[in-house]
Amino acid sequence: MIVKRLINWVSGWGGPLGFASGLQIAIPTEPIFSDLKDVEASKALQISTIFACTELLANTMSTFPIFLYKGTKDRGRQPDRESEVFTLLHDKPNEWMTPAEFVSSMVINRLLKGNAYALIQRNASGHPIALIPLPSEQVEFTVMGDRETYIYYQDGRINVYSGENVIHWKGVGNGYIGLSKLNFMRATANEAVNAQSNATKFFGSNSKPTGVLCTDQKLDEKQFKEVLKRFSGMARGDGSGLFLVDRGFKYSTMSLSPQDAQLLETRKYNVEEICRWFGVPPVLIGASGVTTWGSGIAEIVSGFHKFTLAPLCTQFQQALMRRLIPLEERGEYTIELKIDALLRSNPQERAQYYSQMAQNGMMTRNEVRGLENLPPQDGGDELTAQSNLVPLNKLGETKPSSSPADGSLVRQ
Repeated sequence: MIVKRLINWVSGWGGPLGFASGLQIAIPTEPIFSDLKDVEASKALQISTIFACTELLANTMSTFPIFLYKGTKDRGRQPDRESEVFTLLHDKPNEWMTPAEFVSSMVINRLLKGNAYALIQRNASGHPIALIPLPSEQVEFTVMGDRETYIYYQDGRINVYSGENVIHWKGVGNGYIGLSKLNFMRATANEAVNAQSNATKFFGSNSKPTGVLCTDQKLDEKQFKEVLKRFSGMARGDGSGLFLVDRGFKYSTMSLSPQDAQLLETRKYNVEEICRWFGVPPVLIGASGVTTWGSGIAEIVSGFHKFTLAPLCTQFQQALMRRLIPLEERGEYTIELKIDALLRSNPQERAQYYSQMAQNGMMTRNEVRGLENLPPQDGGDELTAQSNLVPLNKLGETKPSSSPADGSLVRQ
């Protein structure tokens, strides 16, 4: 890649946190250790913790439906289901992907490489007709003056796209490009790979013996082979009944050495370390030795939604708005990921939310029924509110009739 050849050149202006016109990079120009191996996405995802964190975030965000809203005359807003943008985001981003699959692919690129790209295909009138995710590893980003250019390498071909035709969802960085998480966590990823490799050897066919068979007698080659044959059968579980050994043999089990025990502790620590990189509580990916379900999990999930999912959703919404909604229409149209879709998994919280919204006059009962896929009911389109709250300075006064002059009942 051109990026690797230009590391020495770009280091003069501050690396990925600086800015200069030209090729933008997302990798560290001064790694902590110079002999660390690159851990590409295909290798990193073979580490269970990295795969679990990535899958959790991708699957969760893919469940949030995306709506295009259009403002109304009464300063409200309604989903604009007739718009091409609504169809792309909510129903069909392209010919082969569902909306959930499109979001999931964007999230994976954003999490691992710090940048997610999607090509906007337009018709002759300039309206978007398809969104095509581009693999971050095959895209280079260049800034020349005030123009952004994206170069996409595929099957030996070079495709150059202007900025207005590419959705660029960036992670933290210099504002032009997001930092590549896999490259910045290279030390942690290498440690996890080495620990997993050592554990595989330790517990595999080349692992240490579980015990030692001792005797004070000297065995000739024939006797040695006979003893080895007997104990090999015991180890494999061949035969049945009682195994007898003569000549004063004594068997001693071997426990884990401090070094072996440290290997297991290192693997446990790697789980916590990788989760820290992704902002995922270890309990959510099944890590042991941490807070379990039913013990503070509600607070953990709430923090995960607030500090990890919400920022990702906001960044994604703004990236979509920047390219899909013209600047002159952004006061009229908005794109939003419906994070409250998470409430559907908790009926009690959903019912409490609906109750508060309806009783305080912020939603009608038919709006609530619509969110639950229930048909509307007569009289359910009126905003209602509780009427049993009285100001303190009115306590003791005679309560006026609660029925309006026209004789209709006050709806509670």
